Amino acid sequence: MTAFLPGVELSRLFYAEAVRPLLGDLPHAAARIGPGSDVLGFDTARSTDHDWGPRLELFVDDDTGELGPMLSESLPKRFRGWSTHFEPPGARVRSMADTDGPVDHYVTITSFPAWCRHTLGFDSSGHLTDLDWLGTPWQRFAELTGGAVFHDPDQELSRVRAKVRWYPPDLWRHVLASQWQRIGEEEAFPARAAEFGDTRGAQVLTARLCREIARLFLLLSHRWPPYSKWLMAALPPEPIVWHLTSALRTDDPAGREDALCTALELLAERQNEVGLAEELPPTRREFFDRGYGVIGAGRFAEALREAITDPLLRARPLTGSIDQVSDNTAILTSPARSRAVITAAGMS
Repeated sequence: MTAFLPGVELSRLFYAEAVRPLLGDLPHAAARIGPGSDVLGFDTARSTDHDWGPRLELFVDDDTGELGPMLSESLPKRFRGWSTHFEPPGARVRSMADTDGPVDHYVTITSFPAWCRHTLGFDSSGHLTDLDWLGTPWQRFAELTGGAVFHDPDQELSRVRAKVRWYPPDLWRHVLASQWQRIGEEEAFPARAAEFGDTRGAQVLTARLCREIARLFLLLSHRWPPYSKWLMAALPPEPIVWHLTSALRTDDPAGREDALCTALELLAERQNEVGLAEELPPTRREFFDRGYGVIGAGRFAEALREAITDPLLRARPLTGSIDQVSDNTAILTSPARSRAVITAAGMS
C-alpha cells in the first residue's frame, strides 16, 4: 500500500517533478483547482478510488493539440507510488489503473479563460455582474478559490481567485438576508411538529434548519458553503456547531428548541459584529402567542435588505444565490441552467 498524502500536495509534487521538466519554455500556468475533495481539503484514503491521484490543471493559450499526447508518451507510469494512468478514457469519473502503454493522464489542458467559461459560465477577467455572482453555485467558487496554484507567472489565476474570494458588500447583504429569510420561514416548525406529536417530522425539520444555520454560519464567516457531502465537515469547532449537534441528537423538544435558539443567538451576535446592517437584539423571542422560542430571523433579513445601497438590488425578491433557490444537481452542475434559474427568479 502506498502511503496516503493529501491530493493537493501530491499534485504539487507531480507538477514540479514530472510535468514541469517536460514543458521546456512553454508559457503556462499550473494549479490544482476545480472539482474534487482534495481541492476542499477533505480527501482521505477513501478518496483514492476515483478522481484522485497525480493530476492537475495546466493552462496554456496556444496548445496545438500536441501537448496532451506528448505527456501521454513521456510521463512516468507511476509517481510517488500512484498510477498516472486513469480509466475509462474521457469519462466523467475516472480512476487510477495500471497500463503497459502510454498513460491516459489526468492533466487537464486548456486556457484559463476557457476553463472559467466552462466551469463558471462567464468570463472572469472582466467585471462580474450580479448574475455572475448569484448564478454561480457556492461550490464552484469554493473549487476556484480552494486547492493551490503551482505556477502563475503573469498572476492571472491569482487575480481571478482574489476577485471571487468573496461577495461585494451589497450582494453579501442580499445573500445573507435571503438566508435569514429561509430560516425564518421554518424556525417555528420543529416545535409545532413536536406539539402535534410528530417526532419524526420535528427531527426532519430540525435537520433542515441545521443545514440552513450551517450555511449562514459559513456565509457570515466569509466562506463558500460546500455542497451537502462536505457542508457540516466545513464547520469549525465553535460553540455554534456544538449546539447544532445537540439539536440533532436530542429527542427532547425543549432541549432541541433551546439548542437551535442558542445557535441562532450566536449567529445574530455575529451578524451585528460584521456591521452590514442595523444592530438588532440577538435574543430569542416568542413566536406570536404560541410559546415557541425563535430568533425572529425575518427581522435580520429585513435589516440587511434595508442596508443595501443599490436600489435595484434592494427592490428584488430575497431569492438569493442559486444555492438558495435550488439544490437540484442537474441545475447546480450546469452554469447555463443555474443562470437561467436565477434570471427567472428575478435577477437580470
